[in-house]
Amino acid sequence: MMEDRLYRGFVAGVVGGVVSSALSHLSYFLGITTLRLSDWAAILIFGHVPPFSLGEHIFAVFIHIGFCGAVGSVFAYFLVWVTSRKILFKGWMLGTTPYFVIYLLTALFQTPGTVPAPFNTALSNYITSSIFGVVMGYSFKVLDQAIMQHRSPLELLAHPAAKLTDEDKSQYRPDNDERDGA
Repeated sequence: MMEDRLYRGFVAGVVGGVVSSALSHLSYFLGITTLRLSDWAAILIFGHVPPFSLGEHIFAVFIHIGFCGAVGSVFAYFLVWVTSRKILFKGWMLGTTPYFVIYLLTALFQTPGTVPAPFNTALSNYITSSIFGVVMGYSFKVLDQAIMQHRSPLELLAHPAAKLTDEDKSQYRPDNDERDGA
């Protein structure tokens, strides 16, 4: 299942989304920001300003995390077009793009509840979006490395108890195999 690039990207995005959502809520409860990332999602989904009911807020959190997963899938295919070098920078770059787009659209259309955004809110959301991007990039890198270690599911199958062929002997590593070479 993890061999699917879209799925790996989605999982990496969800991991980043969970971290960014938790940090955004922490920032809100510490009084640093006036709008959590999930509040932006709720405003765009429900078309009204906070306060939101518990059900609306929980739904918005799931939508936000799901959107982060979609960004992660885009990121996974973005890496096909460019190299995977400096993946954390590329994750940060793609992770902050939705921040700019959402701020741009809500300012352009004067969306109630989002404009004007206080400096602390804009800064907190930018930092949280940056962390999302870096965590997404790191998560994708870890998942990608795990896949590269096990390129074929056949490697995980038990080896037959037959005599080693010349090809097998060239790939034989005694530290990873309990066969005695017979």
